[in-house]
Parts: sequence; C-alpha cells; structure tokens
Amino acid sequence: MNDLLKGFETNEYNPADNFMDQSKDLPTRMVSIYDIEFNELNPILDSDEAIEEFADAIYEEGQIRSPLNVYRNQSDSKKKYTLLGGHRRLKALLINAERYPEAQRMVPVVIEKRIEDKTEEKMKILELNEHRTLTPDQEKIVVSEYLNVYRSLESRGEKPKGQVRKWIANHMNIGEKKAEKYIHELEGYKRKKQEPKREEKNLLSSSEKEHRKEVLKNMSEWLGCKVKDNGTSICISYRDKKSNDDDNFYSILRLLGFDEEGEKQ
Repeated sequence: MNDLLKGFETNEYNPADNFMDQSKDLPTRMVSIYDIEFNELNPILDSDEAIEEFADAIYEEGQIRSPLNVYRNQSDSKKKYTLLGGHRRLKALLINAERYPEAQRMVPVVIEKRIEDKTEEKMKILELNEHRTLTPDQEKIVVSEYLNVYRSLESRGEKPKGQVRKWIANHMNIGEKKAEKYIHELEGYKRKKQEPKREEKNLLSSSEKEHRKEVLKNMSEWLGCKVKDNGTSICISYRDKKSNDDDNFYSILRLLGFDEEGEKQ
C-alpha cells in the first residue's frame, strides 16, 4: 500500500479520486509522471498539434486508467523510470499538468524487466504499440522501425523466421502486400515494369542501312524464307506462322552448309 501511495503528497494527488487501472490482471503501481523519462528509441508518430488535441480529450475525460509500461532506471539516472509504452499519453499528461492545477499527475504503470539490448528494447516498444490505429504515414514509420529491427537481427545471425514482409505484416496486423509496398518504398526498390522496346540507335549511315537491307533481301530470296535484322543478330524464319507452309528447318541447314545434326558438311 505504501508503494501504491508513494508520490501522492508531493504531486498533490487526492487518493479519493477514482484513478485505478481497470485491468485487474496487470500488476500495476502508481507513480508520478515527473518520475518517468521518455525513451529515445520510441518512434515519433504524432505531431505536436495531435498531442495537444489528445491532451484536451484526456482532460475532458478526467484521467487515464490504462497503465503505461516502464522499466526502472539505474541509480545514477535523474528519473526513476524509462518509458516503454505510452509515449503519447505521458506527453499529453505533462501538457495538462502545466495547464491545470487539478490535472492528473499520478499514473498507473506496469514495471517491465529492464532490457539491455537496444534492438530487443526497440522490439518491445513496437509490440506495446501494436494496438494503435495508425494513419498511412504512421504505418510507414512503424514499418520502417520494424524493418530496422529485422535487418539488425539479420546482420547478427538472428534473422526472424519467414520473409520480412510476412514478419512485419503479422506484427502490425496489416496485409502482406501493404507491408511489401512500404518496404519497397523505404528501401528504394522499384517494381520491374516491362519497358517498351527501345528504338534502334541511329548508329549507321543511310547508305549502310540501305546496303544491309539489300543484303537481307538477297538472303531471303536465296534461302526461300524471311530474314530479319533485329539490331543485334540476324533471324532466319524457317516456317511462316500465318500459313501452312512446310517446315524448312533442315532445308535451311543444308543451304547454310550444315547437315541434319548441325555439323559442318
């Protein structure tokens, strides 16, 4: 009980207020909002204006009951706790505390185990924010954060199971195609599109073009089939697809000096 009431007097909190967390299965305690420092690993998802509006909504409602998630700081830290989940709520509470004498200054928290590894701490922060409804711009930011975690784990030989788009989609509860789209935008990957056939570069003189055209015509008459220059190679058609002509494959081989096995005669 002493832990629960710790900080009430210094923050002018009235314990008669209805301020307890409604989640009975969570072990919570009450701490001062001034004892919690923000986490630099937390992605900034909300504008200052959005936080201001959220602060107004909290003040009108009276208080927040859902707990923040924190871990204890080491003894040499200026504040007792570091925030893991609840960045927006804490920021809004601090705004209201500056504006209104009666504003909420004590908040329920769940004290998590301190995480030494920064990548794991980042993952914990993201997991605690998975329930939030996000705008497309916010979704892209969160995908970027998950992508950084995935790449970090991958680089140290701890790659998560499955493809990165599926892994992110499962964590964020979004479609795999949407996750893939964000990943492509973030990593600079562009979907391959069939490019229109490039026009032949004008590297030949007019007289050379006419000469080659005449050569192809003579070859076509001699071989008895179509001969075409596609820019990098000469194509010989041994059968006309538009008609029922005989297959001239072996006839052309013989005219070119090869036998039916493709060996020089």
